[in-house]
Amino acid sequence: MAKMDESECSPAFSLEYLGYVLPVESGPEGTFNVSLPETVAFGFRRVLHSVVYPTKDQRQQNGRLLHTFSAAPIVGAAGYAHAAAQWDLPTVLNTASLACLGVILWYAGFLAMKGD
Repeated sequence: MAKMDESECSPAFSLEYLGYVLPVESGPEGTFNVSLPETVAFGFRRVLHSVVYPTKDQRQQNGRLLHTFSAAPIVGAAGYAHAAAQWDLPTVLNTASLACLGVILWYAGFLAMKGD
């Protein structure tokens, strides 16, 4: 930290603590301060916090779940297309929307599984 402080400009960096990204501020005499957040309450607020501010591991697990969910619309589109008696506009739109939903879920899962 002392070497970083000797540079021309003061560096800005952050710290990850229990899913929170906290800014580190320079204090007097070369010290650094971090304000820790209050602990998140149990129940719905805790679940909401883990969805809005996921840790790296939670983000990767969410990505895997989205990848799993992406298979259902793709299989559904294939089944819907094969079960259709005739190809009319609603059948084409429904099949295309299921396929698009599968691709969107797959891509969202791919983005979530990428490392930092």
